[in-house]
Amino acid sequence: MNYFDIIRVADCDKIAIIEDGIPYTYGELKELVISMGDKLKSKTSQTVYIIYEDTIMKQLVKFLACNAIGIIPVIVPEDAAKLCHFDIKNIPKQVCMAAMTSGSRGIPKILYRTYESWADFFPIQNKVFGMDKDSILFAQGSLAFTGNLNLYMAQFYLGGTIVAENKFNPRRWAYIIEKENVNAIYMIPTKLMLLSQVVNGVNTNIKLILSGSQSLGKSDAQGLKKLFPKAEIILYYGASELNYVTYIKDSDMTDARNLVGKPFPNVSVFIKEGEIYVDTKYHAEGITCPYSLSDRGYLDSEGRLYFEGRSDDIVLIRGRKVSLVRIENELESFDEIEEAAVILNGEKLIALVTIKNVLYSRDKNAYLDNINEDVKVTNDLRKSIYNKLRKKLAHFEMPCKILFIEKMPHNDSGKKDKRRLLKEVEF
Repeated sequence: MNYFDIIRVADCDKIAIIEDGIPYTYGELKELVISMGDKLKSKTSQTVYIIYEDTIMKQLVKFLACNAIGIIPVIVPEDAAKLCHFDIKNIPKQVCMAAMTSGSRGIPKILYRTYESWADFFPIQNKVFGMDKDSILFAQGSLAFTGNLNLYMAQFYLGGTIVAENKFNPRRWAYIIEKENVNAIYMIPTKLMLLSQVVNGVNTNIKLILSGSQSLGKSDAQGLKKLFPKAEIILYYGASELNYVTYIKDSDMTDARNLVGKPFPNVSVFIKEGEIYVDTKYHAEGITCPYSLSDRGYLDSEGRLYFEGRSDDIVLIRGRKVSLVRIENELESFDEIEEAAVILNGEKLIALVTIKNVLYSRDKNAYLDNINEDVKVTNDLRKSIYNKLRKKLAHFEMPCKILFIEKMPHNDSGKKDKRRLLKEVEF
């Protein structure tokens, strides 16, 4: 069994995907995949095929075509490191796909998956998310992000429809969501907040808002519910090495932004010396469970998981343990702050934040505290943030500096790219 088999048995006349406004039925998608499979057969003898493409449809067609002819596909970002950086030796048996991750130290690595280790979880996740054959799911961005690829395949498994957009354009997303009668949205919290700023009126057609990779609190969910009152909002915690691990629905969210909920069915979670361990049969090859992602957290009396960041997000400040994620969550709870990243620079904590609804006249990629002209962020705002933060944190948790930046960099999985911040921001 492979992922091509999923679309091969679907209703040929039903819309499978709408990419940038262009619809493709399951029948048309199948024809494109078969044609591409014939081309790949004549051009390559590779066991693992690295897919570098700049659009979702190109990525999707090649991924399914590789499946159809027995080649192991792995979709990588268009600007990813060259193939020589990947370890493609010792390929496990029975695998039908692979995924690239940035790794815990920023070094790309390939994870191999059997069909069963991923697709056998589709019925479980679809039930939790309330997805069915009538779902019309909006998603934006590359399939190199395994969160996107997973939900595409899970939708095709149901015979549902994907509405996909390549470009980062929130106003366009809002227009397409309404035009195509989308009833489910999948976005990381940052993109959801941007979408909420440009939605024109109330949309009662949305039944599900699904998110992950970043924190989402009760106040964020309440803001989204004002625009999408019929939507159930679900935040998940998971990893490319595993599958989905825990989830929480908006009705159970609290002011604790690091609450990521209870385990999915057939998944168990426990804590050992502050580290999260996961026991599941749905995981990449070469992994032994219980498995640790080097993430830190704790469980409450009801078995709900609280995420405190990776092990390297727990730092020592004058002999005291400090959670960088906790400080980020407190900053992001303030109405004026969109995103926050906290970095240990030497022995000093530096907070980098983006501000909501602020206009800038400079290059959109510029780092604001390195600019002297036309910056609309004032020292008064910085002072106000400090004053509020002092009421939330211990003195040793307080950042010694807050820097305002216009745009928070993210990696392909939607997580904040602190390595890039360290390279590009002058402290």
